[in-house]
Amino acid sequence: MLSKGTVLLVLVVLLALIGGLLKIIGGLLYGSRSLLVDALTSFANIAALLFTLYYYRLSTMPPDTDHPFGHYRLGVGGKIAVMISYSFVAGIAISELLTSTHYTVSLYSVYFALLGFIVYLGVIYVARLIGGIFKTYSAFTVSELIESIVVILAALGGAVISYLIDYTGAILLTLYIFYEIKETFSEAIVIISDTAPSSDLIRRINEVVGKYGLKVIRSRIRFLEPGRYHGDIKVSIPRDINIDELIKILRSLKKELYEELGVDASIEIDF
Repeated sequence: MLSKGTVLLVLVVLLALIGGLLKIIGGLLYGSRSLLVDALTSFANIAALLFTLYYYRLSTMPPDTDHPFGHYRLGVGGKIAVMISYSFVAGIAISELLTSTHYTVSLYSVYFALLGFIVYLGVIYVARLIGGIFKTYSAFTVSELIESIVVILAALGGAVISYLIDYTGAILLTLYIFYEIKETFSEAIVIISDTAPSSDLIRRINEVVGKYGLKVIRSRIRFLEPGRYHGDIKVSIPRDINIDELIKILRSLKKELYEELGVDASIEIDF
């Protein structure tokens, strides 16, 4: 029997597919280029969701022989898939815009845009029910609602006033696709470039180390993924400490750093 989480996941994908199909039908049958571009981004959104889920699950696998430090960075695969999906959609959108001449926009396209908007409200609601990574997805999907509002206004203007209003809406959505690609690329670069954590995390590390009567001399910590860090910390120790007590302190320190701060660190002693 399927779990509640699996049922909700299937529901999210089905609702997103329905929303995308409504938009693409409205765009193709009723002449709205802005609705067509919006439909393309909806399908890119679905592809991004599925790939992100796949790589997220890989990234949570425990360390093994080939990945002794864990699989965290496999999560970047999801971001690469997002960039590929949106780049493909951007290419189609540009081709469609360059080959479009004078066209007629039907008011029915506005109705389909409204239906797509309503369906995506359902997508966000169900995604929030699932929680976890889907909270991030639901926040990301809010952009679909913003796009839908732009499309509704553009298609309405295209039907009532001039097709150029609808065409302008399509251009704006296409530009937004490139913005999403740029933002995703920046996020991927941060993950793979061994950036240092925030000064707040460094401060908290020093506080935890100090709690055990040790002092940080040098720390080299790198960002792996949100909430996960890796590196080494060099500490000074009291001169009168015995070896058995020191071993207990170091074990407790490593455990607290990992469980409380998400820092997997090797501890080096400065004698």
